[in-house]
Amino acid sequence: MSAVWSTGYLARRAAQKERVRILYRRALKDTLNWAVHRHLFYQDASELRERFEAHKSVEDLDTIDRLIADGEATHNKWRHPDPYIGKTPMRVSGQAHGLLP
Repeated sequence: MSAVWSTGYLARRAAQKERVRILYRRALKDTLNWAVHRHLFYQDASELRERFEAHKSVEDLDTIDRLIADGEATHNKWRHPDPYIGKTPMRVSGQAHGLLP
């Protein structure tokens, strides 16, 4: 029974780590959308990293799930309405549309 419990525990922890990684990457990319200058982005990115690092030592699975859900809700609330799409400037939905001839 212990092996089954530890397998379930490890699978849940792996899923949580993946969700946190995805949330951090999305939030970091969205921070770049809000920053007008690169030095502002670096400041915001380090503040974002500090918020993630503050909860790094949490071990309770339910608490981790709640923190992830709160982080995803906060990210969805503050997501940029017109994200910068740098690699495809001709795409109509991005800020760079119409900048190139």
